[in-house]
Amino acid sequence: MNLRVEQRALAQSDQDDVIVLGPSPADSSFSATSTEGAYKILGVRPGLTISVFDMVIGADFVGRFATEPCVAIDFLFEASGQGWILGSDAEQRLSSIPYRPGRIYIMVAPQGSVGLYDVPVGTRFKGMDIRVDIGLWQKLGAGDLLANLDEHHALHMASGNGTWVGVLPVPPDLLAVARALFDSAMVENDDLAFEARALDIINASIAAMRRTQPAQTVPPRDRRPLQRARDLLIAELAHPWTLDDLARAVGLTQKRLKSGFKSLYGFAVYAFLKERRLLEARRVIESGEMNVTQAAIAVGYSNPSHFSQLFLRRFGVQPSRVLALRSGEPVSSERPAVPASGPTP
Repeated sequence: MNLRVEQRALAQSDQDDVIVLGPSPADSSFSATSTEGAYKILGVRPGLTISVFDMVIGADFVGRFATEPCVAIDFLFEASGQGWILGSDAEQRLSSIPYRPGRIYIMVAPQGSVGLYDVPVGTRFKGMDIRVDIGLWQKLGAGDLLANLDEHHALHMASGNGTWVGVLPVPPDLLAVARALFDSAMVENDDLAFEARALDIINASIAAMRRTQPAQTVPPRDRRPLQRARDLLIAELAHPWTLDDLARAVGLTQKRLKSGFKSLYGFAVYAFLKERRLLEARRVIESGEMNVTQAAIAVGYSNPSHFSQLFLRRFGVQPSRVLALRSGEPVSSERPAVPASGPTP
């Protein structure tokens, strides 16, 4: 194994030993492979550890992971493969979680969790894993969120056996913070700046979870059709959706679709679709998978000029500029989204 491993506590953390809440390079699954790269586990403070990793996966990177009770916030800059939440017998695969770059994964496991992972040989796996134990999560004022996470939550991707996983695209401003934190862990020793960036990311993740809590005013009978409507929009971004088409597809009236969707997900239907289209377009442009015109068409915009105007308004930068900088440098002029309702997604 050519994986360089470091484990230490930050200078101000008041810890002698780092308690690893999640997977560790000391696990046999790491040592049994020819994985190359760097893996660091940093103890920020009691109850808070951060792992940063940049690895090229060797052979047979398939195995089981276990985590202590915690909330895990994961950024993946480069990734492939998938994981599974396991059932109480530690054998049954309950839910799968695809590993994809450009996303934040939030795993909530109040009682701990076990699962499986499978990453293809040759994959570059680069990112960070922030683990907050349940006691510290509650001290941060987010304990109430733990009781409101189910399959109806807007961020829900997978759940089972007491574990909940949500996923959201990385907002551009938060991506810049994440990259700065990653760089400071890999090449610098500015522990105070590292801790500050980590707390910024945790705070932003809590805010995202709180913004998208299910509204209690949505009738229970409408929740599943509304979730189906959301899934259809995400699965078919390029489809020329109308409210009538979407309402008929999920068995709701337009009125119940419009009011319920806004209450449950915090966006009007068309604003949600526009946001998802632009985030996906940004992802494929940044990754180099598509040029600007291809990305526009892939997410439903036949007019590249109109697409570029919407992209600029959303991210504060032209898509052609993002294409030019896709090597990894953050674009400092980006700004958070202000979703606008309207008839044109």
